[in-house]
Amino acid sequence: MASDPVHQEEHDEGDDSLVAVIGLACRYPGADGPDAFWHNLSQGLETVTRFPRRPAPRGGTEYTPARGLLKDPEWFDAGYFGYSPREARLLNPQHRVFLECAVEALEDAGHDPARHPGSIGVYAGSTDTAYAQILKDRQDELPSVTDMEILVANAPDYLASRVAYKLGLRGPAVVVQAACATSLVAVHTAVQALLSGDCDLAVAGGVAVRVPAKESPYIEGGIISADGTCRTFDAAAGGTVGGDGAGIVVLKRLGDALADGDRIRAVLRGSAVNNDGSNRVGFTAPSIEGQAAVIRDAQLVAGVGGGTITYVEAHGTATPIGDPIEIAALTKAFRADTDRTGFCRIGAVKSNIGHTDAAAGAAGLIKTVLALEHGAVPPSLNFTAPNPAIDFESSPFTVATALEEWRPEGGIPRRAGVSSFGIGGTNAHVVLEQAPERAPSGPARPWQLLVLSGRTEAAVEAAADRLAEHLRTHPEVPLADVAWTLQTGRRELPVRRYTVVGRSEDAVRVLGGLDRGRLVGSGDSPAPGPVTLVFPGTATSEQTRELYEWEPAFRRAVDKCLALAGVREEVPAELDVFATEFALARMWEAWGVRPAAVAGHGAGVLVAETVAGAYPLQEAVRRVMAGAGTGSDTPGGSTKGTPHIPVLPDVPRSPADDTGHTVLPVLTDATDHPGVLAALLDTLGRLWLAGAPVDWNGVHEELPRLRVPLPVYPFQRERYVVEPAERQATTAQAPPVAAAAGPAAGDTGALATLPAVVGLFAQTLGLDDVDPDDSFFDLGGDSLIATQLLARARELFAVDLETGALYDAQTAAELTELIDERMDRRGAAEPASAA
Repeated sequence: MASDPVHQEEHDEGDDSLVAVIGLACRYPGADGPDAFWHNLSQGLETVTRFPRRPAPRGGTEYTPARGLLKDPEWFDAGYFGYSPREARLLNPQHRVFLECAVEALEDAGHDPARHPGSIGVYAGSTDTAYAQILKDRQDELPSVTDMEILVANAPDYLASRVAYKLGLRGPAVVVQAACATSLVAVHTAVQALLSGDCDLAVAGGVAVRVPAKESPYIEGGIISADGTCRTFDAAAGGTVGGDGAGIVVLKRLGDALADGDRIRAVLRGSAVNNDGSNRVGFTAPSIEGQAAVIRDAQLVAGVGGGTITYVEAHGTATPIGDPIEIAALTKAFRADTDRTGFCRIGAVKSNIGHTDAAAGAAGLIKTVLALEHGAVPPSLNFTAPNPAIDFESSPFTVATALEEWRPEGGIPRRAGVSSFGIGGTNAHVVLEQAPERAPSGPARPWQLLVLSGRTEAAVEAAADRLAEHLRTHPEVPLADVAWTLQTGRRELPVRRYTVVGRSEDAVRVLGGLDRGRLVGSGDSPAPGPVTLVFPGTATSEQTRELYEWEPAFRRAVDKCLALAGVREEVPAELDVFATEFALARMWEAWGVRPAAVAGHGAGVLVAETVAGAYPLQEAVRRVMAGAGTGSDTPGGSTKGTPHIPVLPDVPRSPADDTGHTVLPVLTDATDHPGVLAALLDTLGRLWLAGAPVDWNGVHEELPRLRVPLPVYPFQRERYVVEPAERQATTAQAPPVAAAAGPAAGDTGALATLPAVVGLFAQTLGLDDVDPDDSFFDLGGDSLIATQLLARARELFAVDLETGALYDAQTAAELTELIDERMDRRGAAEPASAA
């Protein structure tokens, strides 16, 4: 849809409190990235998976027959990150998904961490899952695994530091945990780190992936919908739907992003985080005052009034009480500076994908960034009639029910608020604004060097195919910016390919396979090693006119030689050769190719000695003009000095000399190329294939480039998972224990431990029945409830249970085993004590 540009000055980029969103990555139900996510949102698709409804346990409640699921979350490219198959199976699936998304987000931003000049921080959070317990239960699958290995591979504490370790990020690595608000609080924390100088680039987000995937238990009056449909703000709303997902944004100070040619996807003007404190009816209850305060605080930080915000992405859990509280809080915040009604659209991504827990705030943020980019508000689903407790008519808000163009009145930019509220009272809100209009790309040389790399041949082939399709469908993207983004915005991996092309359609032919012979591979590269630069003594300005036009380092060196000679128009042949070959050396050096030795033939000997430092340039030019050449004395001239690199007496004839050096003529034979510039770029590509360092900033000197969106790395995934043990038939047939009754304290006598523990689980969690193999945390437990359950268990069974017992024994069956062990140990100790 149409999008009105916003000029850079309208963003006050001199204001150092503004932050740019420069990269995105996500995996949400039905979407493996931001493009697919936007397609689903704009088309109004609900991507929640429906299950056949299974019977409720005897005497128990039903499970919601729906969940937002990821496609193949147990599949992972272990080789890319250097994990062995054993390590990959141990690693929690949500850590794996987040690792891959972190790579994709940085690639979307166009930044390679290994070459980023500043510090990169990572701020991330995840959710509790039962995968660690599955690993402990399956010692038959992993007989040598230790508890410490399982802990490090699964605990939420290690998510951020794992990303930092695997991607080489040297800034802060901070885990954020704030229940449902985790990922938006992580974004706020990253913003503060950028503004305080803790880092220069920040990766922020959250993940929640449960393997194996299961339905959520339905608890009447809880937040989960009975029928698996999320009807945010609707009269029929009965709760949300569980979901899995991951979302990451890459953030940078706005001024830096503008200066560095980054693609700015949105501007984050301000954010705020608070807690409701005790001003609410219960620990899990929301608060109008707390939510209103955080929204208003974010607006004040952003320096904008609520009257200029025309879309709000709500927390929107679709509960009969929570939705009215959220609208009341938003209205209270907006009423601080506007009395207008109905001017601001509101929606909730949970109606599309379900509640993705620690990744929920990132889902709302990414949805809103995409809406700002596309200039369109996508529909919020399942809304027919408003919740009667919500007074929309006197509020600033109307629910977005169809895809509509986003064009605010009065010429103000598109602005939006995004909310995320966590159980426990932590509230987060951010204010976003559409990105400034981007300056056009600058002039570009007629030939471009496109480079690809990967861990495997299959990955590079897939990358070539993806890039070909992208260029075919986006022919308007400047090829020079594509080259720059590939050269500087991707990790340089061992398997490499390159091609030199002049037009996008040529690139599509080469990359897409129609002219694949021009996609040069690692097997065609010269032997790696230090470079010996060879000066043939025959290069002329006539051959290198294209270089003088496009290569600033070459042009500067030629001009300097002619200026030292005092020549403007009629250039002597000897000076022409010297200036051309000296300028070629300076161009190679600007491109990052610094010789370890030089050699020359004929007139090229003096050039080689000058480049090696035996003569100052002024003296060398004087010798050329005097016809003295190298070695001979000239009146008033300086004597030959000691070179700082070797000058070889003979010119090597092969691509690699006896010392293992790569032999590089300063001017490549252009016979098989459309020109000298294409030939030299082809040679540079061959050096890069061999692993030679290239200064891509030097390659693009005086031709400043922009980072552009390109396909991300094609991970080559395999399935790594440890399946849960089959449930015992006897366990499945165990008689139910009513939650309401529960065991009486101290009444252990002939009481069977397992039914008693099941009763404790059910009573503490407020469930009618609990399967002995269901994880306490998957059933909705948290650390506070765990403390209560363990206190009752200590009292009932008279055994010592440490505070973290439920993290090691998450199911009723496992806790029973632990209690029986402690009771047996106590019984064995009693006779000895009596004696």
